Amino acid sequence: MRMKSTVRPSVALATVVALCAAAVTFTAAPAMAAVPNLAQHVAVPAYIPTSDTASWASLTPAAAQLGFIVVNVANGPDTAVNADWKAKIDLAHSHGIKVLGYVDSGYFGASTPARKTVLGDSDAGSWTVQAQLDVNRWYDFYGTSIDGIFIDDGMNTCGPGTTNTYADLYSELNDYIHSNHVGALTVVNPGISVPQCYEDTADIIVTYEGNSTNYLNPSADLAPKQWQLDGDPNKFWEIVYDVTAANLTTVMNRSKTNNAGYVYATPDTGANPYDTAPTGSYWTNELAATTATGTTVPATPAAPTAADVYSTGVDLSWTSSSSTSVVGYDVYRTVGTTSVKIGSVANYYPAVTEFTVPGLAPSTSYSFTIKARSLNGITSAASPVRTVTTDSTWGAVPTTPTVTSSNLTANGVQLSWTTSTSTNDTIAAYDVYINGVRRLTLAGTVHTAHIGYLAPGTAYTFSVKARVTSNSASASSNTVSLTTPSPTPIASPAVTFGATTAHFQAQFNLTYNFQNVFIDADANAATGYAFGGIGADFLIQGGSYFSHVAGTTGWDWTPITLTTGPLVSSTGGLYQWEVPSSTLGSATSLQVIFNGSGSSVEASTAIITAAKL
Repeated sequence: MRMKSTVRPSVALATVVALCAAAVTFTAAPAMAAVPNLAQHVAVPAYIPTSDTASWASLTPAAAQLGFIVVNVANGPDTAVNADWKAKIDLAHSHGIKVLGYVDSGYFGASTPARKTVLGDSDAGSWTVQAQLDVNRWYDFYGTSIDGIFIDDGMNTCGPGTTNTYADLYSELNDYIHSNHVGALTVVNPGISVPQCYEDTADIIVTYEGNSTNYLNPSADLAPKQWQLDGDPNKFWEIVYDVTAANLTTVMNRSKTNNAGYVYATPDTGANPYDTAPTGSYWTNELAATTATGTTVPATPAAPTAADVYSTGVDLSWTSSSSTSVVGYDVYRTVGTTSVKIGSVANYYPAVTEFTVPGLAPSTSYSFTIKARSLNGITSAASPVRTVTTDSTWGAVPTTPTVTSSNLTANGVQLSWTTSTSTNDTIAAYDVYINGVRRLTLAGTVHTAHIGYLAPGTAYTFSVKARVTSNSASASSNTVSLTTPSPTPIASPAVTFGATTAHFQAQFNLTYNFQNVFIDADANAATGYAFGGIGADFLIQGGSYFSHVAGTTGWDWTPITLTTGPLVSSTGGLYQWEVPSSTLGSATSLQVIFNGSGSSVEASTAIITAAKL
């Protein structure tokens, strides 16, 4: 679900989506089981252009039925506050809709071929650094209007061999978000065939993302797993596109039999089926289908027990209800005078139900309550309060790391630090401070970080502290001070329009999510997509090629399939593209603008005119 709604065409779906849409061998549609009386919420991937007032107008009045929406400015929060997006985010939040910011995990570099960060790295550590920085920027830019984080491009295997390496990476990112933002709602998107090792990787897991045909006629990979059917419905989100009005009811009923507490159905199709929201009777019917009947209130749970208390967290436990109507429990933490929901867990009767609270401070008092939740969405009264005081920091203060820097560019720098030690505890983490503010928390086995999203021509300071398991921290390392260079963002643009091939190249000296080539092939600024004084009839973006949809003026593109290309190479920031001249129609000359956007301040070249040779 990796897509952007305003700066780029949303055409590059995540690999997991491609898997969902891939050719499968269908069996007969499974018989629909009796539809359970399950209360659901609609959750919307709102990758909708801010100019689409009709779609946005559908969302805010539906706040009571919406669980959350996901917003995506530029495959993340972009480089600064976007005023148009801020207005939409603030409005949705003010109506009581939870707003989640989009963060790309890049499969932590484990896909084939390996996905790269904006700095060009493909290792898991670099993806961890970028993801944490993206989380920080969502909250930096949009503050309290952000209610959580959506983590896209999730792996759907536990790890190499019999390990849980991949699942553990998502769990660590999940803990980072919860530790730094109490009450944040987290969602991870493996999207297909999700194993149970992902159960604790986020508050909610996308267990299906794909079209309605595959959804209603699932192969073994696409069908829900038993652990999903047995779990807490509020743990699962199913996303189905290309849903017609005629089969909307069937899709919604299937989501209930799949035990999905969150669902989204849309009639939208194409490369980005999330660039609109349903409207009219379709939307009304979808929202109505999520309701459940019943008035019985679950019995109030007893106060939870602090099964294990340590310096930075607590393991809560309580007796599971024997009532078949109780499907889960919601856990609340008192923050000031407010009770904040910090997570949910399934009703594990007849076993004791447990919940781990991470990210607590040592020698500090915390209060927790539990509410039982029934299948039809009714919650009990809060349990009696359990107040817990965390353990003190008992570990010896770690030795102080020493930091060095290398590979300084306009947008990034590589930091490395020496290994810290402690006489009676394990080094659990290294905290990286940028300009005196903690911006990263990395595992105790990590001793380097390639830090991106730096601004050109800007002074920065960096330092590192080590922490042991019990949270004792070292003194701050030495401070590394530096100023990033400030090159021309896009240099040496060139276009050669040959009889058979059109060649485009430019040196991109800043990191961008999107390297774009806008091409006006009819010398008419009134046709195509209006950009920089031209009317772009074609667009090259990264490794993709598009034609503008005739008769439209907005961001509306159709993919063009090529045997090879269009991207020829991108070594050292020098991007070269080639497309067959025949794909550009009867053009005798081209007007071209090279553009970079996302992760650095947007930049464009002047118009380049190239006559056909």
